Amino acid sequence: MNQSVMLLSEIEEKDVINMVTGERIGFVASLQIDVNSGQIRAVTVQPTSKMLNFFSREEDSVYIPWDKIVKIGEDVIIVNVQERIGSYV
Repeated sequence: MNQSVMLLSEIEEKDVINMVTGERIGFVASLQIDVNSGQIRAVTVQPTSKMLNFFSREEDSVYIPWDKIVKIGEDVIIVNVQERIGSYV
């Protein structure tokens, strides 16, 4: 597959790491897409300490704006989050 194209299923397998603190935030659970422009606005991350399953609650999720993503690598997604967002407290 082209290196500039990635499937959601591939993104969901990657750890999300905060480059400021070095902490593992969790795994991508979903994307928030602006239906009018088609642009990705944010990623929804399920914290590592929570099992991502049918019983996971939406309020456990962390929302990270797309512009805070620094790099999507082979194994991890690096984000630049100066302060903790949502339930990432």
